[in-house]
Amino acid sequence: MSTRLTATAEREAVRRGLTTRLDGLVLDAWVARGDHVELETADGSAVFVVHARRIRVAADASIELVVTLDYPLGPGGR
Repeated sequence: MSTRLTATAEREAVRRGLTTRLDGLVLDAWVARGDHVELETADGSAVFVVHARRIRVAADASIELVVTLDYPLGPGGR
């Protein structure tokens, strides 16, 4: 499983110094679209949302679940 970021999530991660933590983030396969992913920070927390899930099948037939995180949550918490 791997985690990707949308452009807005990437900007927020850079702004808050969370790129290293998000680069190493491994979520379980049960994570679903719309789930909130909260990272505690020195000044509170940063909440990202699972924007998409996709299954990537490589040329060698290996399979990987790819989860894309977005930011901000938007009106109503999505």
